[in-house]
Amino acid sequence: MKWIIGGLLSVLMSLPAMAQPWHKSPALEQLIEKLNTKYQSDDLSEYKQEKMDQVDNLSYFIRYLDQPGTEQHAKLKAFLWGMQAAHIGSINQQIQTNVVPWFCPAGGSLKTVSHNAKKPTEFIENIIWYGLERDLQYMPDRFDMYNGDASFGKVTGLIMYGLQTKYPCYDQVPQSHRLVGFNY
Repeated sequence: MKWIIGGLLSVLMSLPAMAQPWHKSPALEQLIEKLNTKYQSDDLSEYKQEKMDQVDNLSYFIRYLDQPGTEQHAKLKAFLWGMQAAHIGSINQQIQTNVVPWFCPAGGSLKTVSHNAKKPTEFIENIIWYGLERDLQYMPDRFDMYNGDASFGKVTGLIMYGLQTKYPCYDQVPQSHRLVGFNY
């Protein structure tokens, strides 16, 4: 019984292996600067302005991730924590019950992260940055197309794309498993 409790505690307190600050490429830094300029524009439609107040929107993530001490930052961190816990718990449960997963972490599962960790949402933040980096690589003009609508997309899509491409189950993601709107 002691070893079970000890094992559970060590799993709960551990960080995912990749939970280190994301080093943004120059292209991503340039995109972030461009998006921040767009988000501050007076020319945004009412619809896009409403999107900017939604915690699951890319504009919210970009604007408030680096603003600790604000209500928006706290709300964003709570959202990111929930997304991270849900994805880690879900994929680990799929793997444990022999369900074919939609992404395949190296080593067979993802480690859970404690709320008490120094940077508890860094894993999911890195997945979002990874998804953006990859998206820029395969479709560099995405944020200019269709009047810049991708600038106001949901981060949930980037999370799924990031997880699926960072931890692929196949050499090539089958067409039927690919997320609509993303390039592979």
